[in-house]
Amino acid sequence: MSYSNNSNPNLSARQSLINEVKLQLGFKIIDLELEPEHYEFAVTNAFSRYRQRSSNAMEESFLFLDLQPDVQTYTLPDEVQEVRSIYRRTIGGSAGGASIDPFSLGWINSLYLLSNPGGLGGTGSGQLATYDFATQFQSLAARMFGREVMYTWDASQKKLTLHRKFTTVEQIAIHIYNARPESVLIADPYAKPWLRDWSVAVCKQIMGEARSKFSTIAGPQGGITLNGEALKSEAKEMMERLDNDITQLIDAHEGWGIIIG
Repeated sequence: MSYSNNSNPNLSARQSLINEVKLQLGFKIIDLELEPEHYEFAVTNAFSRYRQRSSNAMEESFLFLDLQPDVQTYTLPDEVQEVRSIYRRTIGGSAGGASIDPFSLGWINSLYLLSNPGGLGGTGSGQLATYDFATQFQSLAARMFGREVMYTWDASQKKLTLHRKFTTVEQIAIHIYNARPESVLIADPYAKPWLRDWSVAVCKQIMGEARSKFSTIAGPQGGITLNGEALKSEAKEMMERLDNDITQLIDAHEGWGIIIG
């Protein structure tokens, strides 16, 4: 029996994952002493570990923010994990500044400086040089006129603090890394096996702790030995293997492959 979303569309992605964890632990064949809260904790622990260690748990995107006069601290959405850089739309004053489009410069240069723009043997010069000069101009103007914005990012409170006072309304582009939703990670064919196996390992660890409290239970036919220590050992080995999979980028389908030499 399968508990995937395809077999039962009424199940949520998380509940579908929990059902697979139960089956992997032997549910419906043996009695498991775990409560629903334990499975929820195991899956939550798997997501927390995965988001902490795997780059596959995030996606790269841009966020546009309208800055307000005399406001330096802004609260970004909860799904934002990291802020990589901030880009201003202009490099000069508030009215637009000295914004330069190097591609337009290249086209104008081809039109006016080449003696044979339509052919392959033009004798004109300066096309690449002009493009290089425009790029250097942008870099210099960015440093001199404040296109680069210094900031501090507080990931726990989602607070972005700009170390500059803006006096007019201005739109900036923020290069960010977003947290991929749980449903997307569960649908990922490379992330889902990792999340399921880590959840199983956490469940084994919980059962191992409970069963190791009493190593044997007395009975009419003699004592019954519990497998608490064995479960904890299996959980430890699984967690070490899964952490190593993240180190080798297997969960993101970017493994190192075969190396010879």
